Amino acid sequence: MRSAESVMGRPKDHRHEPAGENLRTPKAFGRRPAFFAPHPPLMSGGWYQGADHEVTGPGRYPVPRPPAKSVKAALLWALFLGPLGLCYVSPVGGLIVTAVAVTVIAFGGASMVAVIWPLVMALSLTALSRRSGNGK
Repeated sequence: MRSAESVMGRPKDHRHEPAGENLRTPKAFGRRPAFFAPHPPLMSGGWYQGADHEVTGPGRYPVPRPPAKSVKAALLWALFLGPLGLCYVSPVGGLIVTAVAVTVIAFGGASMVAVIWPLVMALSLTALSRRSGNGK
């Protein structure tokens, strides 16, 4: 019996063929840009990572500290939105408390709203005073 290689001949090695111009490849007619824009500057690595001052370095620009949260606004958000209003002070904490409140209301009944709402308002004040450090 003869092998397939002997019948068909030796296979071509396409890896070593000289690369010629392929007529089926589309050609671009646009001009190449004269320069590419530089990478945008990096954000700073300062106060939001626990430092008291802004840390700047090469390629970084200072980011302003976010404004302080207001006690009145925290109470109003908690009064009108309940557990979801806690997201004003702490987004992750607000979502966790909202999930807990929905579970408690589902198992304890609608009367649990009268217990949860004041607790959430007190929790928002506590979280705000802990976040700002001086209770402002």
